[in-house]
Amino acid sequence: MTITETQLHRYSRQVVMPEIDEDGQQALLSSRVTILGAGGLGSPVIANLAAAGVGKLIICDDDRVDLSNLNRQFIYQEVNVGQPKTQAAKQFIQGINSDVTIELRYETMSEESLTEILSRCDILLDCSDQFSTRIAGAKAAFINGIPHIFGGAVRFDGQMASFMAGVEGYEDSACFACLFSEDAGVRQAPNCAQAGILAPVTSLIGTLQALETIKWITKAGTLNSNRLLLFDGLSGSFTSIQTSKKDKCSICSN
Repeated sequence: MTITETQLHRYSRQVVMPEIDEDGQQALLSSRVTILGAGGLGSPVIANLAAAGVGKLIICDDDRVDLSNLNRQFIYQEVNVGQPKTQAAKQFIQGINSDVTIELRYETMSEESLTEILSRCDILLDCSDQFSTRIAGAKAAFINGIPHIFGGAVRFDGQMASFMAGVEGYEDSACFACLFSEDAGVRQAPNCAQAGILAPVTSLIGTLQALETIKWITKAGTLNSNRLLLFDGLSGSFTSIQTSKKDKCSICSN
C-alpha cells in the first residue's frame, strides 16, 4: 500500500526513525493484530497500537465495563459502564484513528475460535486474566506459527514475555505452557479483583507488549524472546529470567 501525505504527517514521528521509516509504517498499516482481553493490559495495548497505525485490530473480550475498571482501564469512561468492553474499545479507537479497521468478538474465546482468527493475523497479544483463555491462545498461536506476546499484572507486580514457539526461525523457543504448565497451580493464582492492581503497573506491562508488537511488525530491534521479564513496582526494579523449551510441553513438544 502507498502511504498518503496525511498519513506521512500523522505518523511523522515514527517514520523519521531509521528503524521504522516508510517501510515500517507501511507494514504497520498493513498488519493484523489480535488482542485477547480488553481490560487493564488490553487498554494500553489498544491505545498504543491504534495510535501507531496498526491496520486491523481484532479485539476479543466477553466482559462489560464496570465502575471498578476505571482506575486502570483508561480507554473507558463513566458513560461506558455497562457496555461491552469490545464496543466501548471500538468507540475509543474510532475517536483517535480512522485508519484502523476494527473487528469485535464479544464472546468467551476457545482454542478453535482463536485458531481461526489467528490464521489471518500476524501476532497475538495475550492480555487475558483467565488461565484457560491464555492456554487456548498459546495453542492457537503455536498452530498458526505467530508470536504470542504475553503480559500479566497483579498488585505491584508485572511480567511480560514474547513466546515464539512455532514461529519460523525460532524452533528452540519456549511457549507459554513451557513456563506455565496446564497442570500447574498458577490457575489458582489470585486475580486483580481478589488481590488488587494499580494502573501504572498494567500501563507499563501493556505498553511493553505494544512495543514488542511494533518491533515485530517493523522488524526493528530484538524481541524479548526466551526471557521472562519481571517488574517489581515496590522497588521499581526489573529482573530478566532466561527461559527454555520444555522437553515434554503439552503444546510445543513434537
